[in-house]
Amino acid sequence: MNEQEEFFSPNHKRLLSIAVWARYLAWVVLVIYFFWAIGTYLQEQNMFMYYRAVGSTNHSNFIGLLKGFPFYGLSVFIEMIGVFLKGIVYFLVLKGISLGINMIVETDINYREQKGGTQ
Repeated sequence: MNEQEEFFSPNHKRLLSIAVWARYLAWVVLVIYFFWAIGTYLQEQNMFMYYRAVGSTNHSNFIGLLKGFPFYGLSVFIEMIGVFLKGIVYFLVLKGISLGINMIVETDINYREQKGGTQ
């Protein structure tokens, strides 16, 4: 245990902690954006139900509306995909941050070993 404490400096431990948080947060962000994309569809469906209750639409169900107006259905689909792709981008950024920090720590440790071995 003492050898590991000497191997990682406090700065290394802090950076590795940030890398672990970024790695786990990436998955949380991906799940949140997945549910947000589903929520976008449900929001459009609830708006349709409201308009149907008010009486400003002639369609009996939401799927009929999407079939009757394919461009509206396409816009709902594109909006859902846009939300999910934004989540994928944030996921990849956080995973990249995690991997980058791990690479920085590993590179620093390798340089320290090389420096210690040549002296």
